[in-house]
Amino acid sequence: MSENKVREGQWIYVGKSRIPAYVISVISEEEVSAGYYQNNAKAIKENFVLRDGRWEFKYEGPNGSYLKGTRYETIVKRGPYR
Repeated sequence: MSENKVREGQWIYVGKSRIPAYVISVISEEEVSAGYYQNNAKAIKENFVLRDGRWEFKYEGPNGSYLKGTRYETIVKRGPYR
């Protein structure tokens, strides 16, 4: 496996503002399902795609689902640095 391949349990950084997102599942080398902490208020799961070497939201506008009550909610709220 290449070191550049994304894997479950890894943090990726999304968009120009580099939002940290925790990879929940790998769909392909260019698409993942990951959780992120939206506005320091809600843990959200959404799909992200790799475009031009940078992770981006797959869809524009609201598209995610809440991670409330899952083990991923705690991981996402804690973030990559804690």
